[in-house]
Amino acid sequence: MHQIRVWGAAVAGVAGLAGVAGLAILAAGWTGRSFAADPASGATFDLLTDSEAALWNTIRPKEGKEFTTRDLREDNLAPTCYSTPDNDADNPQIRILAPPPGKLLSAPLDIDLQFVPTGSAPIRPDTFRLCYVGMVTMDLTKRITDRVAVLEKGLHVSGAQLPRGRHHLLLLIADQRGRLGRREAVFDID
Repeated sequence: MHQIRVWGAAVAGVAGLAGVAGLAILAAGWTGRSFAADPASGATFDLLTDSEAALWNTIRPKEGKEFTTRDLREDNLAPTCYSTPDNDADNPQIRILAPPPGKLLSAPLDIDLQFVPTGSAPIRPDTFRLCYVGMVTMDLTKRITDRVAVLEKGLHVSGAQLPRGRHHLLLLIADQRGRLGRREAVFDID
């Protein structure tokens, strides 16, 4: 009986932390607005704000979500920020054509990605995910897909604003056979 009360208290504590985190995100200025501007207009958009980066890198959840090692063949689902491929050799690849890796960058950025299928299985554009990895992992996919279409060959978006500092991003894409491609990128912004 005592174990049930302890478990219930832990669940309530985690739920309370999630609620506080949600209020902190709202207080930090995230409005949930759509960025469906015309990419040709040259307008910039916030891929990540100063307050979000600070918040997502300081909140420590009591219990982290577990990463699952699996592919997507059985359930034909899209990946999440916590999905990991089970066999890198046969998985689609994600190439970062821009910005150049390993260089100090200035915002706004142009992001140019190329998806490389393996074998005859085409890429499923609807499975693309862009995640910010900090103390809290956040899915930023909609901030890209509201601006540009994700195609089988890749995507190009202009005007992505990121605050100064180091930002760890995770990119995911799956193919028609459910194999998951994963690429991590670190952007150092001046």
